[in-house]
Amino acid sequence: MSESIDTNRRGFLSRFSQPVKRTQQAEITPRLVARPPHAVDEALFVRLCDGCGECLKVCPNSVIELDAQLAQLNLDYNQCSLCSECVKACPSDALHASVPLDINLRPDFTQSCDNYLQTECQQCASACPQHAISVQDDELPHINNELCNGCGQCRISCYSNAILMKLYNKHYR
Repeated sequence: MSESIDTNRRGFLSRFSQPVKRTQQAEITPRLVARPPHAVDEALFVRLCDGCGECLKVCPNSVIELDAQLAQLNLDYNQCSLCSECVKACPSDALHASVPLDINLRPDFTQSCDNYLQTECQQCASACPQHAISVQDDELPHINNELCNGCGQCRISCYSNAILMKLYNKHYR
């Protein structure tokens, strides 16, 4: 027998933890579109979401829509209040309360930002409930990706329309 067997306790227990370690290191499928709050991993979401539309019926801000029978967020005209009503309404568990509350969208500040154009403005920073935006004189605002949850309140508050919401897959940065 060329392979030695580790019979001590540590070796025995480490053999059982190997499948767990591999599961924790499993690839996370990147999102191609924004999903409602508490959406499970994209590969699982695509399998679980049956397009029933219950989430969009209960959304108080009307930011959930169906595309190809899958729920997705559209923050073009409103923000997500993160109320989690969609999670409560989801019968398939494609939206699940155990998933961290992050919409995976982040603001992208364009050069039409008033602050960048030397007109002092703090609208986006003031509107951010997470305090994830900082503004320096004559610069584009800076976003703290760890604090931001992608709700879109900054975008709605910007009267210059200088904020685009872009998909943010932190595991692929």
